[in-house]
Amino acid sequence: MFGFVAQLLGILALVFMILSYQQKVRVGLLRMQILSNGLFVVSYFMLGAVSMAVMCLINVVRSFVFSKSDTKWGKSPIWLYVFLAVSLIGGIVSWEGPISLLVIAATLILTVALYSKNLRFMRRMFLLPPLFYISYNLLNRSIGGIGSDVFCLVSAVIAIWRFDMHKPVEEAKKEELIQETE
Repeated sequence: MFGFVAQLLGILALVFMILSYQQKVRVGLLRMQILSNGLFVVSYFMLGAVSMAVMCLINVVRSFVFSKSDTKWGKSPIWLYVFLAVSLIGGIVSWEGPISLLVIAATLILTVALYSKNLRFMRRMFLLPPLFYISYNLLNRSIGGIGSDVFCLVSAVIAIWRFDMHKPVEEAKKEELIQETE
């Protein structure tokens, strides 16, 4: 029964992660991710996946702070370094062996990506964390975690194709048509 509840919470967290990508504004996205990561904290602790639970807890706080980027304290560049340090410390404190390196590396990469203002850089950086998280989640048998990471990976690939690869080709074709008519 305990495992069933943990998996159910993970699947519910997956639903909120998917809904986060459907938000029109950044704050809405971050709030949904706070809810998703909060549910994942409980799910991972119940599954005994301590490293991931700790990182999800850090992600809750990080999303909250990043949602306050319109405030003086929220836009301070110090937050990047704070969350990188806290993630490293959290990884050390929750160490489960070499498997924890997957979670630590993914969280560090994701923190840098989310802090960046360069969308092309962010989208490329979004490719790596799901790969590390998927490996960890497979080893810990987290259905919701695997689903969430597959969703995030596919979303990153689609975004790169739409915004970084496909759109420039369309724009180039439009420019060619304009040049041909002149």
